[in-house]
Amino acid sequence: MTKDLKVELGALEDVSKSWINEVSPALTKAATSIDELKYSQLQFGPLFIGTWNAYTKAAEYIQARLKEAAPAATEIGNALHSAVGSFAQQQDDQAGKITKLEQENDSEIKHSK
Repeated sequence: MTKDLKVELGALEDVSKSWINEVSPALTKAATSIDELKYSQLQFGPLFIGTWNAYTKAAEYIQARLKEAAPAATEIGNALHSAVGSFAQQQDDQAGKITKLEQENDSEIKHSK
């Protein structure tokens, strides 16, 4: 019966690692790569200074959000990892209780025969 209660913790742990090892670094890389897309006023020329201002502000905004997202992704991964530990502990506790009840039940059945 305790096998029926098995929670798929491995998949949750894999997702946790993915947030930490894949998502967070990818967001950091994306934020860093925006630096290559920032152009100087000289490259845009005096005629397009308004466009340059808007372009630069948009690039800076996106970069700031990506920089915020990278540590948040790590936090999500850590929270999922913590949840795996909690679920595993609860599962072990419940399995122990069920095993104890099954043993008591078996014992009662043997004594009643």
